[in-house]
Amino acid sequence: MMKNDGNLVLLDSSSKIIWESFDSPTDTILLGQVLPMGTKLYSNANGEIDYSTGQYRLEIQMDGNLVLSAFRFGGRGYWNSVTLGNQNVSLVFNQSTAFMYVVNDTRIIYSMNRTEVPTTIEDYYHRATITDRGNLQQWIYNKRGGNQWTLVWRAITEPCIVNSICGAFGFCTSLDNNEVTCKCLTGYSPLDPNNPSRGCYPDVIVDFCDANSSTSDPAIEEYSNADFLNDDFADLSHFPTTDVNECKTAVLDDCFCLAGVWSNSRCMKKRMPLLNARRSNPSTNNMVAFIKVPKRGGIQEPHKKDSPSWVVLLAAFLSCSVLALIFGIAVVYYHPLTQPYIHGQPSAKPKSVEINLKAFSFQELREATNDFKNRIGRGGFSTVYTGVLTLDGEEVEVAVKQLEKVIEQGDKDFLTEVQVIGLTHHKNLVRLIGFCNEHKHRLLVYELMKNGTLSSFLFADENRSWDHRIEIVFGIARGLLYLHEECEPQIIHCDIKPQNVLLDNNCKAKIADFGLAKLLKKDQTRTSTVVRGTMGYMAPEWLKNVPVTAKVDVYSFGVLLLEIIFCRKHVELHRVTEELHQVDQGTQVEDMILVDWVLYCVKAGNLRSIVSHDLEVLGDLKRFETMTMIGLWCICSNPTLRPSMKKVIQMLEGTVEVGVPPEVDAQIL
Repeated sequence: MMKNDGNLVLLDSSSKIIWESFDSPTDTILLGQVLPMGTKLYSNANGEIDYSTGQYRLEIQMDGNLVLSAFRFGGRGYWNSVTLGNQNVSLVFNQSTAFMYVVNDTRIIYSMNRTEVPTTIEDYYHRATITDRGNLQQWIYNKRGGNQWTLVWRAITEPCIVNSICGAFGFCTSLDNNEVTCKCLTGYSPLDPNNPSRGCYPDVIVDFCDANSSTSDPAIEEYSNADFLNDDFADLSHFPTTDVNECKTAVLDDCFCLAGVWSNSRCMKKRMPLLNARRSNPSTNNMVAFIKVPKRGGIQEPHKKDSPSWVVLLAAFLSCSVLALIFGIAVVYYHPLTQPYIHGQPSAKPKSVEINLKAFSFQELREATNDFKNRIGRGGFSTVYTGVLTLDGEEVEVAVKQLEKVIEQGDKDFLTEVQVIGLTHHKNLVRLIGFCNEHKHRLLVYELMKNGTLSSFLFADENRSWDHRIEIVFGIARGLLYLHEECEPQIIHCDIKPQNVLLDNNCKAKIADFGLAKLLKKDQTRTSTVVRGTMGYMAPEWLKNVPVTAKVDVYSFGVLLLEIIFCRKHVELHRVTEELHQVDQGTQVEDMILVDWVLYCVKAGNLRSIVSHDLEVLGDLKRFETMTMIGLWCICSNPTLRPSMKKVIQMLEGTVEVGVPPEVDAQIL
């Protein structure tokens, strides 16, 4: 039944409410609605075109603060109610006054819209929505002859301050602070010309620190009344100066610096990627932003005597025709798909790699790692050492990965990593700092993850809280979503396992080791390749010699998800059957493969018994059961039935219903 206030309710036979939409908001709240602490609203993806979950969130945090954030990109909140530290906080959309405010147990602690709403409340419909542009807005609709919704209040008055509103390397402008225009910064092109807000990619991958590179002598593009409001990761350094030209020179002279901002007699240097570039009135008034770009080449034509207009037109026509013919021949001749037919073999691999990362000499890395003595890990094609490097005048602990199979597959993996990882940026990915490409030496330098691997945390550390494990699951899922859908070019990891998930100083999960990554071009969604990955985490299609997709990562994530929530390895041949006897006396299950064991327990309806010893999980049993079902969906043998990582996150967040996987014969939960 739909009530007059817009609340959709389900009633039982005695007219008792058993469910109501006010308890499950999506992107909108209505008059009379109260959102308690912990509630989250999510924007849709694209206005009235795509109603799936977008990148923005309004959350009443457990610390009492009401926050708007671009949560999908790891960004911090860009608007908040400044109510940190209050208890039992709620957001109220008052039915009598149409005012929105934040309250605690005793009083209003933050008022949002006091004067903008009409006094005749009953003559209008009211709603407040978090938009796909990341703003919380209140709208009204006249019940008597109205033909459209009217905006009466918004939390953000300068839309360009919204984090990631135009994506990485995008430039946001809004002259009237109403309509937003997204364009690419100089030297960058849109990822999706039909959707400029997705961000941009560099036209040329450059290394300003390589003296032999054609881009080592860059130019500066200046943006007046503009700012590059990067996060802490992309801030290099800052210093006081009253001279804007001194700031510009400092940006040019620092090869690690990609951009800079001069404001209030202070110069701030930035590294890639550039986020939240904007021109917003009045926030960026009197600010000057610089971006470093390769110099444009060209030959100046000598001055010639004016010719008749018909001669000019004819010459222009002939020139364009010849250029078009040459371009067409070049496209056919050099296109990868025509190479086998023209040359009889694939085109040669580029001889050099240009990337905006620090290039280290082998001697520097030898000294940094104490002659490669501090080994912390070893994989199928590399060994990892700890070391200390001086970066920007500070000593930084790093992890140095030395590739060993550089002649065959290892060399290809190295070039792939250097070209692609340097363009990735996400809080759930391990950051690549630099590389060494000297003679036969191929090394990668990463930020050091001091808390080690997820494997050590799960299977060696007894202090594995349920909330922390949930946070790790979300971190891995968001990192994979970024690799699959939000970075350019797209990346299939191909070897997701607990050894390739590292924990930083705050025990946040970060995906590591893109050495086995399989890249997709823009027009390519499937790829056929040799078997990759680790047994137990590999999707069945790897062994069938058929094209694989990003769904192979989804399968591996499903196995990893079950390992995390059950704190058991994917296979434990040494485990005795005592635990299973506790679940079902008299039943002997000899197969100790985790996914088979979980499937057996789900069918038997014994999930509660399995975690009876874990009070934390028992207190959140519904979520545990749901996450189990998500894991089983991810390991479907048919890849088309597995959800995408975007849908996995929606299921984890509770915004998409989790049904019963095909492998489960009957509904248990």
